Amino acid sequence: MSASNTETKPGTETYRSLRIRPTHDPLDPSTVESHFRRLRRLKRSTEPESKWKQLFSRDQPVTIEWLLVTSGQTDAPLEYHISIDSPDESDIQALTHLCRGLFPNTYEIEQIDRDPLETLTTPSLEHDDSIAEIIDVVGIEFYGVAERREDWQTRLTPFSTFEEETQTRLPLTAIVETLSTSTLPMAYQVLLHPYRDWRADALDRRYRLEHGRETMADRFVDDWFGPTTTEQQPNRSETLHEQAHHRDPAIRQRLTDLEHKDAQRSFILNARAIAIAVATSPDKTNSETATGENKNHNREQPDALGTIRGLQTALESVSGLHYQIRGVEKTGDDAQNLLETIKSRSVCEPTYDRIATRLPWTENTSQGIIADPTEAPAFCLIDATALTAEGTRGLSTTPKERTALAQPPTAQLTHYRENGLTIGHPVTQDGTPKETPIALPPSLQSLHVAWFGKTGSGKSTSLINGILNNHDATDGADVLIDPKGDGMSESYLRSHYARFGTLDNVYYFDCAQTLPALSFFDIRQQLEDGIDRTTAVEDVVEHYIEILTGIMGRERFERAVRSPDIIRYLLKTQFDPVHGKDVFSHRDFQALTAQFQKAQEPPKVSDKELQLMLDGVAANSKRSFTELLQGVANRIEKIPLDKRLGMIFNNTPTPGTSDPYFDLRSILDKDAVVIIDTGGLRPESQRAMTLLILSTLWSALRRRTQQQTENAKLPLVNLYIEEAAHLGGSTLLSELLSQSRSFGLSITLAMQFPAQLRHADPRAYAEVINNVSTVVAGNVSVDTDLAQRFATEAIDTTEVSNRLRALQRGEWMVRLPAKFGNPEPQPFLVTSAALPTGHPDGLTPLTSAQEAGFKTALDTVYDRTRLNYGLDLSRADMRTSIEQDTQQTKLTHTDEAKEPQPTEKTETTEDIRLNSALPYTTRLPEPIDYDPEIHALVCETCQNRYDPTAQGMRFALMCCNQLSNISRDDIPICDISLKLSRKERRQSPFTDAQLRLLQVVYTAHQRHYDPKTEYDPLYDSMKLLEEYVGISPEERDELVDTKHLTVDCTYPHKLYTVTSKGRKAIKIGHREGIAYGHTQGDLNESTLHIIMVELGRRYIEETYVNDRDSPVTEALSYYEVKNGDAKSRLDAVGIDKNENIIITLEAERSNHDSRRAVPSDYDKMATHEPEAAIWVVKNRDGAHNVLSALNEPLEGDPRVDKTYSPTSPPSMFMIDEPGFTDMLTLQQLQKIIPQTRYFDNKDPKL
Repeated sequence: MSASNTETKPGTETYRSLRIRPTHDPLDPSTVESHFRRLRRLKRSTEPESKWKQLFSRDQPVTIEWLLVTSGQTDAPLEYHISIDSPDESDIQALTHLCRGLFPNTYEIEQIDRDPLETLTTPSLEHDDSIAEIIDVVGIEFYGVAERREDWQTRLTPFSTFEEETQTRLPLTAIVETLSTSTLPMAYQVLLHPYRDWRADALDRRYRLEHGRETMADRFVDDWFGPTTTEQQPNRSETLHEQAHHRDPAIRQRLTDLEHKDAQRSFILNARAIAIAVATSPDKTNSETATGENKNHNREQPDALGTIRGLQTALESVSGLHYQIRGVEKTGDDAQNLLETIKSRSVCEPTYDRIATRLPWTENTSQGIIADPTEAPAFCLIDATALTAEGTRGLSTTPKERTALAQPPTAQLTHYRENGLTIGHPVTQDGTPKETPIALPPSLQSLHVAWFGKTGSGKSTSLINGILNNHDATDGADVLIDPKGDGMSESYLRSHYARFGTLDNVYYFDCAQTLPALSFFDIRQQLEDGIDRTTAVEDVVEHYIEILTGIMGRERFERAVRSPDIIRYLLKTQFDPVHGKDVFSHRDFQALTAQFQKAQEPPKVSDKELQLMLDGVAANSKRSFTELLQGVANRIEKIPLDKRLGMIFNNTPTPGTSDPYFDLRSILDKDAVVIIDTGGLRPESQRAMTLLILSTLWSALRRRTQQQTENAKLPLVNLYIEEAAHLGGSTLLSELLSQSRSFGLSITLAMQFPAQLRHADPRAYAEVINNVSTVVAGNVSVDTDLAQRFATEAIDTTEVSNRLRALQRGEWMVRLPAKFGNPEPQPFLVTSAALPTGHPDGLTPLTSAQEAGFKTALDTVYDRTRLNYGLDLSRADMRTSIEQDTQQTKLTHTDEAKEPQPTEKTETTEDIRLNSALPYTTRLPEPIDYDPEIHALVCETCQNRYDPTAQGMRFALMCCNQLSNISRDDIPICDISLKLSRKERRQSPFTDAQLRLLQVVYTAHQRHYDPKTEYDPLYDSMKLLEEYVGISPEERDELVDTKHLTVDCTYPHKLYTVTSKGRKAIKIGHREGIAYGHTQGDLNESTLHIIMVELGRRYIEETYVNDRDSPVTEALSYYEVKNGDAKSRLDAVGIDKNENIIITLEAERSNHDSRRAVPSDYDKMATHEPEAAIWVVKNRDGAHNVLSALNEPLEGDPRVDKTYSPTSPPSMFMIDEPGFTDMLTLQQLQKIIPQTRYFDNKDPKL
C-alpha cells in the first residue's frame, strides 16, 4: 500500500494485519477523533540504508488499510481488519497499541499473518464445467464530488454526528449487512494516506470568499464594476459586493467549513467495494446436451451487480452540503482494473485541480477523497450497537458477556507462575491465551479450591492436569476420590506413568473389586499417638452417625428422635475403658445391640452418667423399649446391608500380622497418590464410602498434628473430591473445610454448581462460597451467591452471571487468593491447559512400548494394593459362599456325619449345569420339560428324552407336537459356554446369574446362536435372554450400573452390549480376524450396530444381488479398503464380479461425535462413487441427526444442502448425493427382510 498508485508486489513480504472483533460497547467520538490524529502521525520505523540518504530523507508516512471481507460461505464470518504497509514488527506493534486506545477495552484485536484479500482470488477455470464457467466481477468506487473545484476543502459529515443522533446509523451499517448476507466473495476497502498541509490554500480561499472573488464571474464583476482604489471609499470597511457575498448562505457555510476542517492533519481517502461471482451449471449432463439458447438458460448466473448495487448509496450520508460522496458502478474491464487496484492496495491521489475540471460543465470528481480526523472514521469504523441483526450475525460480534476480562497486572500474576495446582492459561484482552499457564502455589492451597462446571465443561481433564503438576510441586500425599466412573482414574494413571515413568508411589482402589482395608471402630493408634481417649471416641461416634445419615438421608435418619442418641450410648459403651475395647467390629456392635434389645438389660460401663442414660432407656415399657431399639437396629443394619461397607466396618486387623491394613496416617507425609475409585458403586454406597474416607483422613490428620515436633513444617496433603455435591448435608465436610487448614490439608471440591449444596447443607454451602479462597467456575447455572463471589466494582452481579452462562467448554472465570498483606487479583478468564502426555484423549498418548510398560505397572499396582492394603471382594464372596453352603447343609441334613464329601464328579456336574441355561430358564414350550436329575429334555407326550442342546431341542419339538401351537419366544437357548472354573466363579464379585447373562449376551452379540430355533438378535429382544438365564432385575441393573453391560436400545426391541469390563469379568478376549477385523466386525462394536449392519447387508443381497439386471454379485459386511497406506472399513458393500464396489452402506448410531463421524462416513462412501449410498439408522431421530450432521458438519463444507422438518419421516427424503442416496430405519429393514424361523422349514437337520 503506497501513494501515487504504487503497489506492493505480492509475495515479497509477509502480510500482517490486525483482525478486530467488535463488541456491543459503543465507540467514544472524542477518543476516535484523537486517535485518528495519531493514526495520521504514524511513520515507518525503517530508515534508508545509505547514510547519505538518511541526511536528506524525510519521515516516511504509512498507508492505513481498513478492510471488510467475506468469502460468501455460509459458515465463514465477515472479517474486519486494519493494517499498514510496513512489515516491520515495531510498526505493527505501534498500530496495535493505537488500536487498543481507539476501541473499547472489550474489543478483541488479533494479529493475523495472512492476507485477507486471498478470499478474492479468482477461481480457476480448469475445473469441471459444472463448477466454474465464467467469472463476473462488479465493483463500486466511491468518488468525492465537489460543487466547486475547491469545495473538497469543505466539511463532510463528522463521525460524532452519527454517534450523537440516536436515529442515525453509521454509514458502514449498510455495508456490513450487505456483506453479511452475500453468497459471493466481497470486500470493502478504505485506504488512508496522510495528505499535505493545505492551510495556505485554506487562507487563500477564505480571502477570496470574503472578498467576493471565489468564481470567475465574481472576479469579473469585482474587477470591472468595483472601486478601483481604497481611497475612493476611505470610510467603508468592505464593499457592497463583499457584503452581498457574506449574506449568501452558501458562502457563509463554506467559510464555516473552512474554519472547522483540519487543514493541517487531513487524509487522502480511497473507498472501494468489489464482488466476484462464478457462473455455474447445475447439471453437467444437461449442460453438455443443451444447445444454443437452452444452454444459456441452464446456467445459474449469480447476480453480482444486484448484490453490490445496494452499496452505491451506502456512503451518501457522509456527504456535506458542498462536498458529496458518490458511488459509481464498475463493470467489465473497469471492474477488473478495480479488483487489481484493491489487491495492490494502490492509493489514488486527489484530482480536483486537473485541467478538465477548469472547463465549463465538467464535474469536479476525484477517487482521492480529502477527509480530516473527524470525518474519516465514518468511512471505516463499525459500532456494533448500531448494526442490524444480519450485520451482527455476519460480523460475529462478541457479545458483552463473551468479552475477555482485563488481566491482573503482570506483577500480580508473577506469584502464580511457580509450580503448583495448574489452573489454566490466562486470556488476554483480545481473547488470546497466554503461553505460560498459571498455578496455585502450595503456600495458598490450604485456603482450599472450588472448581465448578457442568458436565462436559472440562473439569475432570483440568483436574488431572492440576493433580499431576501439583504432585510434582508438593511433598505430601495426593488423595483423589473419583465417583464418576468415566475413566478419569485410569486417565490420570496413564498421565502419571508418562510423566514419572513409574506407578510405584500410587495406591489404587477400584472399590468395585478392592476396598481400602480401613479399621473404623479402632482408636488404638490414636491413643498411641497421644490423642485424648474422649476426643478419639467422640470423633468415631459422630462420624459413624454422619455415615448412617448419609446412607439414609437426614430426614429419614432423624425421624426416630431417640435412635441417634441410643446409637451414641451403645458405641461409647463398646469403647468403655474398663468394660469395652479399643477396637471392635460392626458385627460386635450389632450383637451388643441385639443383646440389649433381647434382655432389656443395659451393658456395664464405667461412666456413671452414661450408665444413667442407658438405664433410662431400659426403664421404658416393654413396647416403647422394643420400638426404640428396633429404630436403632433399622439404622445400624444399613451398614452390613451393603456388602462392601460391611466388609470395611467388620475389618479389625491385628498388628504384626499379614492382615491387609491401609493406614492413611503412614502415607500422608509421603510423596504418594491415593486414588479411591467409587465409580462402580451405587450412589448411596459412593456417599458412604466417601464419608468413610473423610473420617479416616480426619483421624489421620489429627494424629499427624499430635506427633508434630515444634517448628516442624508438615508436608501439604491435597484432597480432591470429584462430584462433591453428593456430600451435601455432610457436617463432616463442613468441619474439614473450616478446620483442616491447621492440619496442613488442602481440599479441592469439583462439582457442577455450588447451589447443589445449598438445600442439603447450608453450612457447607456457606463454607464453599465464603471460605474457599480459590474459585474456578465454568459455564454454570444462575447462582446469585457465586456471582457475588466474583463481583467487583467494575462488574456487578448481573454481569458476572451473564458471563458465567456464556463461558464455553474449557473456559473458566478465576478468583485467586493472595499472600497475607497483598491485594487479591481481580477475577479474570483462563482456558484449560493442554491434556498431559499419556492422556488417551491428548495429542501425545502412550506409545506402544509405554503402553506395555503401563499395563505391567498397573497390574503391579492392582496386586500390591489388593494384597497389602485392600479387602478383596472376590475372596469375601468365596468365604460368604462357603458359609452359606455350610449353613444350608446344617439346615437340610440333621445328621452331619452322613453327609457325603464332595467328589470331583460333583464339581464337574455343577460346572456342566452352569454351562446350560435349561436349569434356570423361566420359559419352555408347553410340550417340552427339563429333567434336572438327568440333565435332559423330555417330551411330555411320549416321555422320550433328548440331549440338552440346541439340536436336541429341535428333535424334541418335532417329536409329538404341533409346531404351529408353539410360541417362538418360549424356545430357550441351551448352551451358555461360560469359560470360568469353579474357583474363578467364587473369586468373581458377580453372582452366577450375572455371569450367565454376560456370557449369553456376548454370544448373542457374536451371533453364535442358531437364529432359527435359539435366538436371533436381529429380531428378538434380549429381555428373553434374561428369562432364559434366570436373572433378577436387581442383578441385571447392577451390571448396567457398574458399566459391565450397556443398554443399546429398547425399541424396536431391547438390546445389550457387554463392555470391555464385562468381557474381562468372563475371561473373553477380542481377537482380530475372529471377533473383529475385515469382514468380521469393528472393535468394541455395539450389538445395535451389528444388527443394523447385518440387516443392511441382507438388504443389499435382497435388492441388488438377487436382481438379475444388477451388476452386484455379492454383499459383504465390514469391507476393508485401502487408500494408499491408509485403511478404512465400510459397514457393508455390494461388489461386482471384479470386486468393484457398486453399493455402499453405513450404519450410524447417534452419539456426541456425530457431526464429525457422519461426514467422515459420507466421504468414505462418496470416494467410491457408488450407484447407491445407503444409510441405516435406528429411528426417525437418528435419521435427522445424520442429516443435520451432513448439513452442518464440524469440519469442511456441508455434504448435503437439503433440509427437512424434524417431523418428516426418512421415507420422504429425496436426496441424491455421492455419499447419500437412501435412508432406511431399523424397523423398515425388519419389515423388508423377514425373520427366518425354524417353523418355516421342518427339517430337523437344520
